[in-house]
Amino acid sequence: MESDWSVECGSEDPWVVVPWEGVTASDPSLRFFDLRAEPDRVGDIPDAALYPALAKALKAWNTPAVFTAKCDVWHYAASAFDAFDLPGFACAHASYVDLLPGASAEFESFARAESLVRRGAERSAVLPAPEARCEWIVRRARISSAGTLPHGDGFAVTLYVWGYGESESAAASAWGHALRALILPVRQLFEECLSA
Repeated sequence: MESDWSVECGSEDPWVVVPWEGVTASDPSLRFFDLRAEPDRVGDIPDAALYPALAKALKAWNTPAVFTAKCDVWHYAASAFDAFDLPGFACAHASYVDLLPGASAEFESFARAESLVRRGAERSAVLPAPEARCEWIVRRARISSAGTLPHGDGFAVTLYVWGYGESESAAASAWGHALRALILPVRQLFEECLSA
């Protein structure tokens, strides 16, 4: 799998905010669910209901060491590819998931977040998924909820995953394979941070 990492913590870059509410009043399902506290709510996330690979990842990535804040899935044709897309394919299927450490010490540390995305990029680069790529991005984050989550300002990781193919279904299959291949490495990375 092609893999890269970056940091987007500039003044103009977006923050990961938890909890968040739907972007449109017409779809109340677009909101934050604490899947650590209510794992069965994964079925209430529209993209997770459509894509079993995403549902499996979200279930696996909500543990004491890590939790998810937001996700999205989309597809596009080669005519919309940018310089980072893999060449030679007709279609791409893509997603992102915002991941946050489950403990305050890890959440508040930029150094730990940067180390995590570096190691994530290294580990995912050896995964056997030649028709896929991923990118690990450190972002600023703000958590304003109580309960089991850390609280305040810190850092999150946005994980983008792309699959490519000669058709929408082939690209979606490559994306699903890549996402499933990343489930265990992502979980292990956050667990290593928690135990460090």
